[in-house]
Amino acid sequence: MFALLLTLAAVGPATEPGDAPFVVSTTEGKEIVGRLLRLGPDFTATVARKGREVTLPGVLTLRRAGRPVPPFPTGPQLITVNGDRLAGELLGGGPRLRFRPTAASLPEGTAWLLPVTAVLAVWLTDLPADTPPDPSRYGWVEGTRNRDLLRLRNGDVVRGTVLGFGPPAAQPAIQFRPEVGEPFVVGRKELAAVVLNPALARGRKPKGPYARVVLSDGSRLDLDTPALADDTLTGETLFGQRVELRLDAVLALQVLQGKATYLSDLKPSKVEQAGFLQVTWPWAADRTTDGAGLLLDMGGSATFYDKGLGTRPRSVLTYELAGKYQRFEATVGRPAGGGRGTPLIRVLVDGKPRLGGSGADQSSAVRLPATLRIDVSGAKELVLEVDFAPGGGGSEVLWGDARLIE
Repeated sequence: MFALLLTLAAVGPATEPGDAPFVVSTTEGKEIVGRLLRLGPDFTATVARKGREVTLPGVLTLRRAGRPVPPFPTGPQLITVNGDRLAGELLGGGPRLRFRPTAASLPEGTAWLLPVTAVLAVWLTDLPADTPPDPSRYGWVEGTRNRDLLRLRNGDVVRGTVLGFGPPAAQPAIQFRPEVGEPFVVGRKELAAVVLNPALARGRKPKGPYARVVLSDGSRLDLDTPALADDTLTGETLFGQRVELRLDAVLALQVLQGKATYLSDLKPSKVEQAGFLQVTWPWAADRTTDGAGLLLDMGGSATFYDKGLGTRPRSVLTYELAGKYQRFEATVGRPAGGGRGTPLIRVLVDGKPRLGGSGADQSSAVRLPATLRIDVSGAKELVLEVDFAPGGGGSEVLWGDARLIE
């Protein structure tokens, strides 16, 4: 999710989890490493650095120094309409589901409450290998509308309507009415996942900036008006639950709908694509071109980016800037565990190369991974180009946290 500066190599491990330093990135382009003391709802952070406190307005991201951001959870979890991914256990419920997240350290017998309309899917088992991040792209869900779905542990899928999640209990049962046949009850031992009717889903996004928090178990949680004091992060989820999280459970925080505009949230003004050997791979937003998450090879380690682009040679994406941005940032790399060849990467601002050369000159190849920070103040157009290596071929290129800063 966030680029790791080379200067962080000098930061040693902390003796206590809560003392582990954070990298604070701001709209002004500052990167400060220190112990996180406070964070205000206006996204002003205070860190302890070299024996003094430093106040930093305009926070874009926070992340633990030297800690890669993990992919989404792969075990039992709940996925909300707004994109929260909460590792934990379903305890049952009615109109409001009772869910106990593993990273929240709740008192015994307590749980978070979520309206059923805020939930897209609940997994009671580990996710099968190669499960897409987006529930709407599950192979057993595609093409199904206006129905709830049950995936049983034996692989069968039943379409119909969930009538209830049973009483709050350690072993909740699902009451279900199939499209054909009589209603029945299915218990946890038989059930792998529930995907709820997307036509009934109701999401909410704040009008102003909010935070996406990454927890130590890979959970993602969006918080409105987050604040940090006394090593406790507080805020309200977009499904209406007031939460408290220990700072030592927090790996990263990303400000959304603030001064950063992510390219994955924009529509390019122009797209050019050409395949290789008659195969074309369209560019993708917030995933790879084959639908996986954005896990970048960082040269000996891997880190995950919630926001970004997946591209393959040859792709040319053009974005209109209208002179409103100051800087373009991204971490560019190959997918972890795959990708060979050296594609040519170019970034042009108003038609002038700011990264890479022209033509098929090998000297224009960018060594991956690369952290980009390019001045676009007053510019009207940004072009991202991924071209074939000399002789053809070249791996997929991921643009982690590709964003424009006002």
